[in-house]
Amino acid sequence: MESDMIQRSVDGITRRAPRKPEKPSLWERLQNLFNPRPPDDDEPQDWWFASTAIPLIAATTSPFANVMSIVALAMPWKSEIQPNQTDSDGNPIQKMLTDPRWCIGLNATSLAFGVIGNLFLLFNFTRTVRYIIALPASIILWSLATAILIGVTSSISIYAPPVPPNQTYSQAYWYAVIAAIQYFLLTTILMVNMLGYFLGHYPQYFALTDGQRTLILQTTALGIWLIVGAAIFQKVIGISVAEALYFCDVTILTLGFGDVTPKTPVARGLVLPYAVIGIIILGLVVGSINGIIRDLQDTNVMRKHIERKREVTIERSLMIEKTQKRLQLDPNTSQITYQPKHPRKAPVISKAAAFYRSAIGHPNVTAMKEEKDRFDAMRAIQHESVVFRRWYRLILNILAFLILWTCGAVVFWAMEKDFTYFESLYFGFCSLLTIGYGDFTPTTNAAKPFFVVWSLIAIPTMTSLISEMSNTIVAGFKHGTSRAADWTVLPHTGKYKSLFGKFPNILAYLERREENKRVSQGFPIGPGDVEGSRIREPPGLERPIRSMEELANDKNPSDSELAQQLAFAIRQTTRDAVNGHPKRYSYEEWVEFNRMIRFTDPNPEGTMLYEDEYGILNWDWIGETSPMLASQTEPEWVLDRLCESMIRYISTQAQKRNSGMTGAVDEDEPTLRKEKDINGQNEGL
Repeated sequence: MESDMIQRSVDGITRRAPRKPEKPSLWERLQNLFNPRPPDDDEPQDWWFASTAIPLIAATTSPFANVMSIVALAMPWKSEIQPNQTDSDGNPIQKMLTDPRWCIGLNATSLAFGVIGNLFLLFNFTRTVRYIIALPASIILWSLATAILIGVTSSISIYAPPVPPNQTYSQAYWYAVIAAIQYFLLTTILMVNMLGYFLGHYPQYFALTDGQRTLILQTTALGIWLIVGAAIFQKVIGISVAEALYFCDVTILTLGFGDVTPKTPVARGLVLPYAVIGIIILGLVVGSINGIIRDLQDTNVMRKHIERKREVTIERSLMIEKTQKRLQLDPNTSQITYQPKHPRKAPVISKAAAFYRSAIGHPNVTAMKEEKDRFDAMRAIQHESVVFRRWYRLILNILAFLILWTCGAVVFWAMEKDFTYFESLYFGFCSLLTIGYGDFTPTTNAAKPFFVVWSLIAIPTMTSLISEMSNTIVAGFKHGTSRAADWTVLPHTGKYKSLFGKFPNILAYLERREENKRVSQGFPIGPGDVEGSRIREPPGLERPIRSMEELANDKNPSDSELAQQLAFAIRQTTRDAVNGHPKRYSYEEWVEFNRMIRFTDPNPEGTMLYEDEYGILNWDWIGETSPMLASQTEPEWVLDRLCESMIRYISTQAQKRNSGMTGAVDEDEPTLRKEKDINGQNEGL
């Protein structure tokens, strides 16, 4: 009995005692840390560099790693220089030495792993193989290729090194070293991509655009074209595969050093089509790279820059509104007792709905001026962003060019014993500009493989730099010369009149002189004949821009008149949209467009709608819905809104016609029924 009581007491104490929380297992902690997304996930992605740039870099550079590995397998890794024997160009002949069998076998294995890893990456891009299978396969295969190449090159240098002074490593050995470095870098960046997937930053597929997929195909085609050319010119010129690859690289990049040249008629004949096709492929690659870099910069840099500027403008407008409310008017002196300081001459008004509610009926000048402040603020942000975009890209390309130029010069200085650092800089600069004098060229077995890799990266970078310079410095110089030509060689109509308009006496004298001259020649004088006046266009082609006062005092036109203006506006904006130079409309033009867009609002007196089933109705100039933030040009954006308004107008008119016909039937129905009854009675009689 006592033992039972004791047991029950112990059980009660055990039940009442708080339990210590169990520590989560390692697997549970990993599950909480890693949260991969499902394949059909469409949520927003972050880590854009890991999700987009890394797969793109891996897919565009992996073919060149395979090319380096093929060259490393195609020829021995050691050579013996014959100082007493020279070729036709005066260079010492190198006799290739046979590699050990284990070296050739391991080298071939690493090449197979590298190619298969590249295939798995391509299958991953085309979604032929699942991401969770293809990406680890590429990482494992490239890791094995890296380990094998590192082991083989280290073993050769330890157990079978070249015997100085005549024996040395051939170009194939250095191509193997470069391939090992490339495989290692590819493995590392793909592991970063997989880490982002496991952390839940993006789903298990590569979200690449059509342009990015096209770039992958273009770089693959360039790598294939280089190795095919090396195999062909090795035979027709009688040189090694490494020398042939160097010759193909120099040919496609239009360098033309002249150290390796085609000496037979067959080789010279093959150079013509090979160079043309290679230059076309290279041009496509460079153009795609520039386009993709610009898209990535616009998406991830420029939009954030514009958003920061827009937020600062909104905060400033709110601050100005608060300070304006604190202004007090002294009734005795009729003066403002407190004047706050604000950074803008014209404050930005933060109430966007004021103009839209007034624009439904009859906008007043005050509301239009307040809305114009917002318009001018966003236009200033737009102009500043364009300048920022141009100089940001230019500075970025200059930094990339300087890094590749100076660091490449250091490597050439170390590999070429006869080069000073200044001569290496000179050689690198001439190569980047594709001048190719040929007075300095890579001669050692280590310098030529490095030059092939360096040139394929540096010369497209230089091409991109020249393109950005044309968009900034050259464009500014062209604008300056055009302005000078407007006043000197090719003066535009009205230039001098606007200048002399500041001096009324001089302008009146010139106008009287022009009138007397025209009278003496027998030409009539009218308001449309004065210099600088607007030439009257046919109705609907180009309407004169009216001021805000004219727009505010304008009577409300009827729907039929607005519909006619809408048709004319669609025709004009279509011409602006197809024009080569995108047009930016003034605020007054936007007011007229807004009137033609909003007169077809199905609920003009109700709640203000920003979007209905037929399109956009309202927007805020410094808000997220601003037309200046759209990816389209202003004429294209306006044209879409005008077409939506036309669709709304046609739909409204169709509904009115249907309702009118229904009403007419309803009105006539009693009369028809009476006539039918009378006819029935007559037939009965």
